[in-house]
Amino acid sequence: MESKDKLQKIQISAVEQLGALPKILKELQELVPLLSVAYSTDGRTFGYEAPLSMSIPVGSYVALSVQNGGEYLGQVVTKEVSIRQGAEIGLELDPSLNALLPQGIHFSSSHTYPLQRRYAHGSGVILGKLENDGYVPTTSEDSFQSADLTPATGRLVAQYLSREGRASLDVGRALYTDERVRAALRAEGFDRHTFLCGQSGSGKTFALGVILERLLLETDLRIVILDPNSDFVRLDRIRPLADVNRTTSSELSPESYEELQERYRRIARGIEIVRPSPYAEVPSKLLRIRFSDLERHEQGLVLGMDPLRDREEFNAYWRAIEGLSGERYSLSEVKEAVVRQFSEEARQLGLRIENLGVADWSLWCSADEPSLIDVLEEDWRCLVIDSGTLASPAEQSIVAAAVLGHLWRHRHERRPVLIVADEAHNICPQEPADDLEAAATGHAIKIAGEGRKFGLYLLVSTQRPGKIHANVLSQCDNLVLMKMNSASDLAHVSQIFSQAPATFLDQSPHFAQGECVLAGKLVRNPTFGDFEGRFSEEGGTDVPTTWATPRKNQA
Repeated sequence: MESKDKLQKIQISAVEQLGALPKILKELQELVPLLSVAYSTDGRTFGYEAPLSMSIPVGSYVALSVQNGGEYLGQVVTKEVSIRQGAEIGLELDPSLNALLPQGIHFSSSHTYPLQRRYAHGSGVILGKLENDGYVPTTSEDSFQSADLTPATGRLVAQYLSREGRASLDVGRALYTDERVRAALRAEGFDRHTFLCGQSGSGKTFALGVILERLLLETDLRIVILDPNSDFVRLDRIRPLADVNRTTSSELSPESYEELQERYRRIARGIEIVRPSPYAEVPSKLLRIRFSDLERHEQGLVLGMDPLRDREEFNAYWRAIEGLSGERYSLSEVKEAVVRQFSEEARQLGLRIENLGVADWSLWCSADEPSLIDVLEEDWRCLVIDSGTLASPAEQSIVAAAVLGHLWRHRHERRPVLIVADEAHNICPQEPADDLEAAATGHAIKIAGEGRKFGLYLLVSTQRPGKIHANVLSQCDNLVLMKMNSASDLAHVSQIFSQAPATFLDQSPHFAQGECVLAGKLVRNPTFGDFEGRFSEEGGTDVPTTWATPRKNQA
């Protein structure tokens, strides 16, 4: 019984002494000095060390203060966490504990513990040197051995991001800095092709709407939107003030909203919405194509003909076309002209048209009715082409081919226009599903490769970057990357776009809805942002998830 009491006393004493050990070690480890310092060997990049308590995530801005008075603004590109080993300390427990132990049992009273501290370290880029309330580029003479590193204030960041003299598009707030710092796109950056991608639910459609609204409000750039999901058919309608303020961190006052409303109404007068029947509100803006609006080889593709494989039928078709009066003709007129020919080839061609049933598509209009190409030649500011409600993918491909082909054939007019291809994997896929899709893809490739010098600029939007044709994607200089969980899609984007560091792209899976990384000529430097403040009404919307509402208990 006495031995049991001794062991219990030993346990109680040891627990009391060892229980205080973690607190003692933590206090001692806090004594290991951790400085937030940076160095630069070339005046353009820097390395740094900082305590983990300092909030400097990848992409954030930091102020670098050199002892000689130099002040620099930097951006963190990489960040890692390591453990720094400090001195070893020895702790002595009460040696009297051994006197309580049974004979033959010894308790070690001496213990050695290494002090360790976790710290952050990595690299970054120097964005500029602060001089006379502005930033100037740095040179190799701006290298330094040591500089104090602190998170940059919102004032310093806003001062760097602001730009006078050219239009800027306020699309939301800049991340990793003061909430008052805005993320602004350079309007002139849209003279390069732009790629916007994000998975379903990332806020891609909302973001695209914000970009288009700002371009309409702040520039004179004409815009054509190929809208396969009917997302922008209400682009000419402004939301109520309460709805606008629900999507922004900087709420509009009633006075500011009235001013915005008036400006947007003036812009809306130049927005044309072209939709298929029965959705078109104006008969002259009915989405229809005249058969003669297509190029001759595209007409053959509609009829499933190849000039070489189907030589006889194609030749019969050619003769039928030449027999028509005027440059405008409909598919019905072509069909009638074929019937008037009495050759076997013409008979086969007539059977082809009949069996395919393409003449019955509601997409076609007569020679005298207005077509989409007529609308393209009108004086509009923004043209929304709602192809999402067409009956078949083939009709959508015909619309895309007609629009892109028309713009390409008139490229020498050199009228700047932004061509927005939403869900572009259906317009210019890497592997076209049929010849009609291949025709639209071919036009997109020509515009991507050579269109910019004629004022034809692409804005390509998709959920799946790997499905976009490589000859289109590789020509995009601007990147707007939203949430993307797919490792293969992120790897594909990283291989093509060097405008943003790979560490920035790696943040994509962690983005919240609306968050993104912006890179290219659109921004002064790769920037993390959060789209907000959409003004116009959204067209296509998701099916409401009312089915997820908890069921009431039923008797």
